[in-house]
Amino acid sequence: MKAQLTGTAELKRALAEFGINADKELADIVRGTAQNVRTHAIKSIQRGPKTGITYEKIDPKRTHKASAPGEAPATDTGRLASSIQADIQGKSATVFSNLEYAPFLEFGTRKMAARPFMFPALEKERPAWNRRLDRIVDQAAKGIIK
Repeated sequence: MKAQLTGTAELKRALAEFGINADKELADIVRGTAQNVRTHAIKSIQRGPKTGITYEKIDPKRTHKASAPGEAPATDTGRLASSIQADIQGKSATVFSNLEYAPFLEFGTRKMAARPFMFPALEKERPAWNRRLDRIVDQAAKGIIK
């Protein structure tokens, strides 16, 4: 590998340019990743395998197939899936549900095993996140080192 640096003024300009571009690139990566995590969480609730018990519900009358421990919650009314949001602020994002029972499903309780949907969604997206970060670092290195 050969690296050549041709002057501090050029380096300062390159670093300043990289800083501006990196902020936008990182914000784009964070936004896309947050949206993907949100999508994975919703899909796991709506489409994932559900191997728990089947039982009748009353209001409204319907049959419900529950999730088993360790599976994402089975959708019933759609309230959980539709509550999942992504709050994106520049290079920071939070994917969450504001429903009072969402943490009980994610982590379980003394009487119910966990039905995680957020953490598995994050883990599913982690490899793509790492690839995107690697790409931006490679692009930055090519722009600064000649």
